[in-house]
Amino acid sequence: MQSLSWSSFGFYLLFSLFVFYQQLHVKHFLGASEAFRTVLTLSALAGVITGFAYLGYYGWTVSWWPPVLFFVLSLVVVGVVGAFAEHLLGVAAISLAAFVGWPVAAYFMFHHIPSA
Repeated sequence: MQSLSWSSFGFYLLFSLFVFYQQLHVKHFLGASEAFRTVLTLSALAGVITGFAYLGYYGWTVSWWPPVLFFVLSLVVVGVVGAFAEHLLGVAAISLAAFVGWPVAAYFMFHHIPSA
């Protein structure tokens, strides 16, 4: 069980929530600024790449079963928690917070990967 890091998983959930809402915001973008849409799209893309890099790095350096578990559980948890957060804050607010939120969460999810 030393290959499983719950703190890293918690930060991955937060990270996934932020990236999901940036993707959703891009998909349903209603703003007039194409420059902002481009920045939002690039941030969401960088988040997706970071997420895959995290899962791959965790699997490569520690074990492959925790990142698979993290990915599957994140789909369920982010769906439930995201619906609640979206109701309270709205898609745009979560998406804007994600510009700071997902890089910070990414730092900590990588930082808490157990050493092999």
